[in-house]
Amino acid sequence: MRYKGQWPVSDRDFVNVGAKFRESESKMYIGTKACNFPYPEVKDVVRGEVYIGGYIIEKVDETHTKVTYISDADLKGSIPGMIKNAFSVKQGSTASKVGYAMKNAGY
Repeated sequence: MRYKGQWPVSDRDFVNVGAKFRESESKMYIGTKACNFPYPEVKDVVRGEVYIGGYIIEKVDETHTKVTYISDADLKGSIPGMIKNAFSVKQGSTASKVGYAMKNAGY
């Protein structure tokens, strides 16, 4: 995965492995973590590390779904505090994209 940096921060990339597990008709887990796959580093791109990341998706009823987003990563390198804070705020909206991805995957 590669993310475009916000000036003056360099782009970041991550080499991860992911898995999906459906516990029941109403509960699913999607997880990711860093792996040692030998993907070449790119010049001027900082390689970050995802310790753990993912979602717990639970069907509440026919029209509601509860999404729990979990993320613990080291973005590595130097990032100004103001940009870290802005990035943290944006991370909260990540779960809103799950519905679209699930629909495309046939769930």
